[in-house]
Amino acid sequence: MKARARFAIGPGEVTGAVADLGILIPLAAALVLVNGLSGGTVLVGAGALVIASGAWSGLPFPVQPLKALTAVAVARQLDADVIMAAGLIIGAVLLVLSLGRTADHISRVFTPTVIRALQLGVGLLLIVAASRLAFDPPAVFDATAPAATSPLRWSLPGLPGGQAFVTAAFLLVLPQLPLTFGNAVVAVTDVARRTFGDRARAVTPRAVCRSAGIGNIVVSMIGGMPMCHGSSGLTAHYRLGARTAGMSLLLGGALIALGVTFGDQAPAVLGQLPPAVLAALLAYAGVRHAWLVADLRGWRLAVAILAGTAGAATGNLLVTMVVAMIATSLPTVLRRRRASVVDDDRVSARG
Repeated sequence: MKARARFAIGPGEVTGAVADLGILIPLAAALVLVNGLSGGTVLVGAGALVIASGAWSGLPFPVQPLKALTAVAVARQLDADVIMAAGLIIGAVLLVLSLGRTADHISRVFTPTVIRALQLGVGLLLIVAASRLAFDPPAVFDATAPAATSPLRWSLPGLPGGQAFVTAAFLLVLPQLPLTFGNAVVAVTDVARRTFGDRARAVTPRAVCRSAGIGNIVVSMIGGMPMCHGSSGLTAHYRLGARTAGMSLLLGGALIALGVTFGDQAPAVLGQLPPAVLAALLAYAGVRHAWLVADLRGWRLAVAILAGTAGAATGNLLVTMVVAMIATSLPTVLRRRRASVVDDDRVSARG
């Protein structure tokens, strides 16, 4: 593929670049304002990862904050060193999974029904997030709200202590890691192949694990926020017009420029974008992402709808994954049980 096809710049790349900001802005702002991360470092790290992801994939590849991790960290007001520890752990685990065929083997557990259920759950959560963004926008979107006033911090932070790693492992990593592998490794690979066909040949579970693993380790080491390649982000970028990694250059470059120029005030600057516009983009991406479930039929469709709705209702995609895995295994378990009963009856009859 020609370089210009991989990195074309046009109106679609511009509109696609802003498609996922309704997720990025509130979560980044929350980690800066509540947990004490440096706004400049958060945006520079995110921008660098966006550009790197576009470079290796040749696609408008998504980079998103880890939603479950961020939600828990903000709710519990965890310190920045705990978030850093979580990013390092998740990065290390994903990097290990990228070695050999481990990621490919684990990905087989995520059947098409489980993947579609997760995609439906993510889509519904995006629609819910869009409604909240439209009717009750976070304070960062309030033009009168004070910007983050902590000083610029470009020096590398020290490594977290042992207790930070323990806290991160139990409170942040355990709830996040299964969701990351299901939605941001297996599902994003599926969406990339369905959307871009042969152009997505570089996107494999191993490659995505390696990208997210290295990215999280590097970004966490400089004090940035843990991130992933969420499948909803790819849908959002594509549906709003992005077709090449030119989108990654535009978005990544803009984030880096904002981070360098405005430092810790960068989230407040991004917050000047109209929340209603971002909410509309987010809702559109959510509907398109949820609609991926439509290619299932019969029992599988029912399971995906049940599991996806359960996850959206509870706000926990781990529920979606567990329900889908259990439900999809039931027919096999029942068949084996019936076969066992028949065999027992035959043995009894012979006796």
